Amino acid sequence: MEHNNACQSKRIYRQGVDRGQGQLLPASVEDYVGPDNPARVIDAFVDSLDIEKAGFTKSKPRKEGPKGSPAYAPSDMLKLYLYGYLNRIRTTRKLENECRRNLELIWLLNGLQPKYRAIAYFRAENKKAIRLAFRQFVVMMKSWDLIAGGTIAVDGTKLRAVNSKKNNYNQKKIDRHLKYIDDKIDDYLKQLEEEDKKENKEKKIKVKQCLEELETRKQKYQVLEKQLKETGENQISTTDPESKTLLIRGQITEVAYNAQASVDDKHNLCIDYKALNTNDRKILSTMGARAKVTLKKETFDLLGDKGYHNGEELQKCKDMNINTYVAPSERKHNKPIPTAEYYGEYFIYNTENDTYTCPQGQTMTTNGSWYKKVNRKSISLVRHFKTKACRQCPVRHLCTTSPKERGRVIERSEYQQAVEENNLRVNTEREKYRRRQAIVEHPFGVIKRQWGYDHVLVKGLEKVEAEMGLIFTVYNLRRLITILGAKELIKRLLLVFYKIRPVLRRYDQLKILQNFLCHVNLSLSYQLIFPNFGLYHNQ
Repeated sequence: MEHNNACQSKRIYRQGVDRGQGQLLPASVEDYVGPDNPARVIDAFVDSLDIEKAGFTKSKPRKEGPKGSPAYAPSDMLKLYLYGYLNRIRTTRKLENECRRNLELIWLLNGLQPKYRAIAYFRAENKKAIRLAFRQFVVMMKSWDLIAGGTIAVDGTKLRAVNSKKNNYNQKKIDRHLKYIDDKIDDYLKQLEEEDKKENKEKKIKVKQCLEELETRKQKYQVLEKQLKETGENQISTTDPESKTLLIRGQITEVAYNAQASVDDKHNLCIDYKALNTNDRKILSTMGARAKVTLKKETFDLLGDKGYHNGEELQKCKDMNINTYVAPSERKHNKPIPTAEYYGEYFIYNTENDTYTCPQGQTMTTNGSWYKKVNRKSISLVRHFKTKACRQCPVRHLCTTSPKERGRVIERSEYQQAVEENNLRVNTEREKYRRRQAIVEHPFGVIKRQWGYDHVLVKGLEKVEAEMGLIFTVYNLRRLITILGAKELIKRLLLVFYKIRPVLRRYDQLKILQNFLCHVNLSLSYQLIFPNFGLYHNQ
């Protein structure tokens, strides 16, 4: 034991420096940020954007500052937000603190220290500009041949809103609360009668106070009920009115937003995003049309899961010459079919003569009339196919439970051709469809699992979409750092910078290049870089 204590006392540990001792620190903040630091990537990226063309506005000056103090430059505020989201710092107060103590941010913002109100104001006032900046980034990636555009996968994920389940109401929930309040009021009224007989004044006062509180609560729910009827909505959120209860998985629901993303298959880079407060059913053609504009391609393959399987949406994509690969949704039979051998999928459609052939070989025809079919809130047109041979069919009891005069009826939707073509592609090209999950789930895995961005910090669809723009921008930046490396990415961004700013003074050009070539001698920078400036200007 004594031997061990002696050995313990002789051990040598690393020692820190004396806090009171003077030290020779690096000559400038520049030396604290390495040449491949992600902060340098953000700096070069924002400088390469056309801020004015994107429509960014200045950030509101802090209220506590002197009257007439200048605003913060949009480029500086955008750098701050991108740095924050890349390093999982999203709240404006945390960003304000980081500006004072984070050396990388001190370098990135040249020592600026905006207050949290100015930071929040910038994001709120530049919602559309953030999207336009994202589009500029997508154009850059296309020009670098990092986006192929042949296969695009689309999917959505739910991000929790700034609204608890407790503050989300539907008619059923309101009725339950009103019934509870009415029952409580009845109980208190009975107590009030009893206390009147006993002439207990103190108890009577307490009971009356409880009744007043219940009446106030009842009025609150009556107002919510009135709002539901006036708006025609099936639910209402009181904290964030635009957020809705959405199905997360199975039977689990959450008050959330549906974040849609279109992802290219070459490097899993996001090319588009959109915020919804509904499910995926009615958004496929919208995402396809937006991807077509972004890619500037006549046709491409669009992959989606069964949540996007909708005849109308598939038809719209077909009309736009987009090849859909959407998993078929499970068939639901309105009336039970006695045996599985006679389900609708076993009735064969004949394109040439516009008829169906039943499993018994009988031909089913249509009168050509279109009938309206209501499905939830949507209305589609269908035609009916039937045959008189159904009345005397020996296996009729195995096929249908309809009256004998009616027989079995097959409905064919106006969108059925597009649905069948889509289903055929999915069934014959299974390997292509299986790639969907590997393509589009990658960004969501990084954003939600690794970074913890499973919720939003702002209220309203437009603001949520702006936050999504920042998230997907930093996701793409992180992907490019992995694919190209930080130094190579900065070089490419600098080339873009010179193309959009051809008239900078040489002093300014050198100053920007020094941010990248921080370890290169100044005179060497003149010799190696300035001869190439003419090349950039000509481009």
